[in-house]
Amino acid sequence: MAESYDKFLDFDWANEGWQTYLSGLYPTPKISQILKFKKKWYKRNIDKDFDETYDPPTIATTTTSGATTNPEAWNANPFMKAAAGDGDRWATKGPKGLICFAVYTVALGMTVAAAAGAFPPYQALVALVAAFVLEIVAKYGIKFKTEWLQAVLMDDVGVMPTMLLTLLAPGMHPVLRICALVPPFLTAVLSFAQISQAHERVPRFIHNFFAPLSETSARYQVMQVRADIEVGLGVILLVSVFLFRSAPLCALLFWNFMILRYMISPWTQASFRKIDSLFSPVLSRIPLVSTLYTKTKNLVYSFVDPSSKRKGMCSIL
Repeated sequence: MAESYDKFLDFDWANEGWQTYLSGLYPTPKISQILKFKKKWYKRNIDKDFDETYDPPTIATTTTSGATTNPEAWNANPFMKAAAGDGDRWATKGPKGLICFAVYTVALGMTVAAAAGAFPPYQALVALVAAFVLEIVAKYGIKFKTEWLQAVLMDDVGVMPTMLLTLLAPGMHPVLRICALVPPFLTAVLSFAQISQAHERVPRFIHNFFAPLSETSARYQVMQVRADIEVGLGVILLVSVFLFRSAPLCALLFWNFMILRYMISPWTQASFRKIDSLFSPVLSRIPLVSTLYTKTKNLVYSFVDPSSKRKGMCSIL
């Protein structure tokens, strides 16, 4: 049975049949439900003898509420694994953890103040960049190696400095910059919660207040909301270009970042599936538009399809 389950885990989930099945699910399943649908589809189409009720004898991860989660549910995607399990690092970081905690406190305060109009939004973005870079250095140091770059990109905050640099490009309307604060703010809150939960020097009342956000399930929910907002922000940037409210460079840089995000983040992929499930039933009825939409969808998917040449654009992963 274990051998059969290993084959299930090693299966190429870029398979066209699975992707077609997944895109046809309505409503779009949550990240925590994907494994269940994978098992059902795998049993129906690949291995008739596969036991979809089998759970491998692996060490469970205990959450702060005492509940346990099976790592196999998200182990297939290293980004999900890193996003759920990076809190333990802070317990051993000592002064580095406290420095990151202090910088995040300042950055979050400046972000709230910028949203209220007390600071220009670009100053809050710069503070968030500093906080994310410090976290990366505290966790991984600075090493000019492929393995180091892979580890950083798989970390939840690893791509955030890149995103914020695209949002700091000149020519963006101030209101759009305020909207652009939301995704990095959510990321900073998640990191702040992890440090608060794991570091022993953090005051107890802060530890208790942010404890729910250190739960794996809560983090996944926030990450899905963040992914939805990032996709929405990208659409708003495109519209603002045509309304002459934003420079084309801003939209171009942001969507280049979103290509990277789509490659590594299952939450971003889920956001696009939601859009697809919304538009496909309508656009499929219009012949010419349907063809154009299908080609666009295939182009987007080619960035994460291992058999596609475009997948090589992110071979570092």
